Amino acid sequence: MARITTSATVEAGSGLGPTTYIYAIATGTITTAAACQQIAATYFGTIASVEAITDGKHVMVQGGPGGAEAISGVSLVATFEGTNG
Repeated sequence: MARITTSATVEAGSGLGPTTYIYAIATGTITTAAACQQIAATYFGTIASVEAITDGKHVMVQGGPGGAEAISGVSLVATFEGTNG
């Protein structure tokens, strides 16, 4: 989890466990279900959360090497590095 260590600095951390990726899904190009299946099968990420199945929604993926933005219709929005120790 991110921590405020002084009034001037912040220490990074996600509190989510392994590296976590937030991807936007362009459902005009690929369905949310197909994107999730491909992310899990090809990039070995665990689908931790799906915002919704309508246009322009997001999925949260934990673990794996990342790189799912190579899938047509999938865009990387944010990466949270694994928890600092």
